[in-house]
Amino acid sequence: MLAGCTTVGVHTQERAQVDYGPPETLRVCLLVNEGLPPERGMELIAAVNTEFEPYGVTVVVPWSRPWKRPGFDADAIMEELITHELEPGCDRLVGLVGRHAGDFVWGLVLPEVLGAVDVNTHTHGFVVAANGSVNQIIEGPSSATVHEFYHLLGCPHGLALTKCYHLIAEIKSKVPLGEDLFPGRNAKGEYLFNRAIVNAYLRAETKLRAEKSQHSAGTQTPNAAQPPPGR
Repeated sequence: MLAGCTTVGVHTQERAQVDYGPPETLRVCLLVNEGLPPERGMELIAAVNTEFEPYGVTVVVPWSRPWKRPGFDADAIMEELITHELEPGCDRLVGLVGRHAGDFVWGLVLPEVLGAVDVNTHTHGFVVAANGSVNQIIEGPSSATVHEFYHLLGCPHGLALTKCYHLIAEIKSKVPLGEDLFPGRNAKGEYLFNRAIVNAYLRAETKLRAEKSQHSAGTQTPNAAQPPPGR
């Protein structure tokens, strides 16, 4: 129910050949873990804007609020993050996660998730925004942030970004159809054009997670949350 951790692919010559249409703005609201320096969020957004310049996508931050890290692993972090509904003025919501000693120990023995995005709306995600494990020798906070922001545009994992270029052009073409929203996408690739339907997906996902935690390990649950009928 989340996308993260592996590669979205390397760049290809196709990047310069796709028509991405007119410039668009992606409004990303930030929840910033206690202990991170105030400027950290804008440093990471600057890295994203450098990466996204060829696509004509500019990320702006309407607001940034303090946030306590809700759990140790990626599932716990995402479980709390999707309880935050997408507010007016925000197209995406991203949590910036700090570090504690347990992260370093975990990184010595097991693979570490350095960021993730929910696949039911592609509007909520988190990034580990501070250094603190051996895994980040390969992918530091700036690289991890760029990676997760590709997911926030609906790009899947892959060996090359060729498909992603066309998905970015396509989602940008849908922006005029959004109701004051840079559209999200559900797990089937369908566009979500307003916050009401995005938040319905988030509530459905939260309900599924709660039910799963109450059931036995053998209980089956759907792979993707399904909201009430609507646009």
